[in-house]
Amino acid sequence: MQTRLNILAAASAANGASTGRDQRRIGALFLVPVAIMAIIGIAMGGYSEPSLVVGVLDRAGTGASHELISAIAANQHMRVHSYTDQEKMRIAVFRGRLNAGVIVPSGWRGVGDLDVYLSQASAGSPIIRAAIDADLSRLANRTKPLAIAVHYPGGGSEGALPLGFQYTAPANLVLFVMINGLVSSAAILRLRSSGLSRRLLATPARTWELFAMLTVGPFQQMLAQSLFLIFTARWFFGVHWGDSIGVFLLTTALICFGVSLVFLMGTIFRTPEQPGSLGPWIGVFLGMLGGCMWPLDVVPPFMKSLAYLSPAAWAMHGYLALISSHASAVAILPDVAAMLLFAIACSAVGIVRLRPQFSR
Repeated sequence: MQTRLNILAAASAANGASTGRDQRRIGALFLVPVAIMAIIGIAMGGYSEPSLVVGVLDRAGTGASHELISAIAANQHMRVHSYTDQEKMRIAVFRGRLNAGVIVPSGWRGVGDLDVYLSQASAGSPIIRAAIDADLSRLANRTKPLAIAVHYPGGGSEGALPLGFQYTAPANLVLFVMINGLVSSAAILRLRSSGLSRRLLATPARTWELFAMLTVGPFQQMLAQSLFLIFTARWFFGVHWGDSIGVFLLTTALICFGVSLVFLMGTIFRTPEQPGSLGPWIGVFLGMLGGCMWPLDVVPPFMKSLAYLSPAAWAMHGYLALISSHASAVAILPDVAAMLLFAIACSAVGIVRLRPQFSR
């Protein structure tokens, strides 16, 4: 047993040394995901919270104005930011820092006009307009808030969409772990093409030991990559990943799936060059289908159903539940189980196909 552990340790050390010498691979594993996370995250709102921000300038200071502001703040999709300068608030709306700005005139007691700034470029403008109209109607009639029916023909939901780094951090983690698994299958192809696999099978070592040696390298790469991206997103981009146990379970399942891709694709690709040329494109396709490029809430219902054929969709669903909805580890267990089932299926097919190919 000690000899076998030494063999695995030697394989791990050899893989670490090989990866350390390959600067392009280090860049692809660690730096490229962070760059994409930063660029796309800023474009999607950066550090924005998943809510609509409404600026309020209250010049009335009456009970009715306070009630209106409280009603706006009570909306789960909105955050209120108080202003004392009308011009600053107007500029904030048209520069995109606010989704809307409301001016309550002096002496306003629930009757009379309000000045509201709305940016036509904001997708939340119709929702804000409907919410303010509902609150005003309730104040005028002293009745319960109006029920505003909002339809999502694109197949979305009423929950706020994840924005900025809260979305791009898990998306790039899932995407690049899958790409890593696809590209790492080149090691198996090099063993086959060099004939070394046949010599390894002829040694006294058991078959499972050979597969364990092939697992060590990709596993430690994906583990280091995942930890690097998780902590980078936390320290530099302010992403709160949520329940630590949930993050651990989901990331472990993701890494297991990434390793399973090594065995599966090692039997599908034919030349050592194919993983590097085709692997990233296959990873991007799985990522696009599974919601790594855009939220699944904005796609049509049939596409949302189809997305769950990709393991990326289960991983994204779990991470977004942890980050945006503050879900517990128990709540994401179905996502973890689905990822592990994908990993078991891919590994089983790959291992069954791999041994006869090694013998050739």
